[in-house]
Amino acid sequence: QPIQQVYLICPPNVETGGPEAMHQLCHMLSSISCSVEAQMLYLREDKFHSELELDATATPLPSYRKYNANSASSFPSSDSDLMIWPECWTHYIDTLETGDAQTAIWWLSVDNNNSRFTANHFKERSDILHLYQSEYARQYLLKHKVADHQVIKMTEFIPQERCFPSLTEEKRDLDVLYNPAKGIHYTDEIQKRSGGKKGGICFTAIGGGLNGQERISPQEVTALLHRAKVYIDFGPHPGMDRLPREAALANCLVITNTSGAAKHKEDVPIPGQYKISKFDVDAIHRLLKSCLEDYEKRVKDFDSYREWIHGQEERMRLCVDTFVKRVVSEREEKKGEDQKKIHRSYEK
Repeated sequence: QPIQQVYLICPPNVETGGPEAMHQLCHMLSSISCSVEAQMLYLREDKFHSELELDATATPLPSYRKYNANSASSFPSSDSDLMIWPECWTHYIDTLETGDAQTAIWWLSVDNNNSRFTANHFKERSDILHLYQSEYARQYLLKHKVADHQVIKMTEFIPQERCFPSLTEEKRDLDVLYNPAKGIHYTDEIQKRSGGKKGGICFTAIGGGLNGQERISPQEVTALLHRAKVYIDFGPHPGMDRLPREAALANCLVITNTSGAAKHKEDVPIPGQYKISKFDVDAIHRLLKSCLEDYEKRVKDFDSYREWIHGQEERMRLCVDTFVKRVVSEREEKKGEDQKKIHRSYEK
């Protein structure tokens, strides 16, 4: 059945990468497609009772109001409706009263699903459409033998206000930034080797409070990135993560491992010398020292990565065009052909 309405499922009042990506998709569907109406479906999670509840009064956060994203006041029910679920909520897919509405999963990550969508689900739910944000996710879907016609690429992008360095000359007074929520045992090893001594490398957590454990606003993250020379990420890369991209846009040198999506050049296309495939604390120490000493020269190594990041919004538009073609145009053509066959059979 051709799709007429798309519902983007999202928790209300959450300012992180996944919810923003959902608002971006709602915006693009609403802005560039005349054949599909898109709405945000805000659901609150009751973890105690393991259920979701519709929040019909929720509206987009102030930071999302730049997107054309209206809120739905009721659940979908028609077979021309499509619900797009975030990969972290696949265990709720069959828990809502949504009539004949169709289902899609947007794999904004792989690891954050925590295998809730099992191998049996992949086998039994051939009716579900799968959108993938990363090559890592595409490979995961291939591994589970999802049919090509059920898979559609769907990227997202870094918002414009976080895309461009400030016009004033920036003072790079921080050596190395890290995310305290990811790969901290590796970061600790690096800090023991490279920091702590007089003249040693200074490491700063992206966060507030003790050891950077408190979440800070996106604007505060951006401000920190613009003060640093290097951003390191030795944690898991469950999808095409935002922080490495935001760091590069702020003219940080980006050093990662090859875990998850970071393994794929399609997801983290940085020069190979900045990807650490084998954890060697002495080699990392030497690389960090060289990066700090030759920052002005090495920052140019990331020019192509920054250009690639700037192109993501346009690539998302192309993905949305393909999505609409697949779920609307091609289905309408097939429906028309099927009706002609039925008509011809009656004539006989």
